[in-house]
Amino acid sequence: MLSSVYKLLWITCALPDKNGKTSGRPKFKAKHYYNSFSYPQLSNTSIVKNANGRYCINLPKIGLVPFVYNRPVPLGFKVKTGTVIREADGLYISFTIEDKTVPLRRAEIQPTENNSCMY
Repeated sequence: MLSSVYKLLWITCALPDKNGKTSGRPKFKAKHYYNSFSYPQLSNTSIVKNANGRYCINLPKIGLVPFVYNRPVPLGFKVKTGTVIREADGLYISFTIEDKTVPLRRAEIQPTENNSCMY
């Protein structure tokens, strides 16, 4: 995610704005500026037990990281992403899970010219 943001910054730094001025090179933030980062490619197979019996998550580019597995992922649910969050008392990981059996809600009223704010 951050690499795509940096790539966009480097591309747009040379492009002038409406007054003809360029923004200059990007100014990168220090490592303590960001309080969280995401792993959009996690899955249920990323959660494993190590040799000591502790639950670990296999994070790309980092490896096995032990964590407290206090609430198991329910059956039928799939782990979509994981966000590592830095708090004052330590690091936490938050999983986003998905259940395919939950139906998508559709709007009952479809926008048309009669029921919208079009001129």
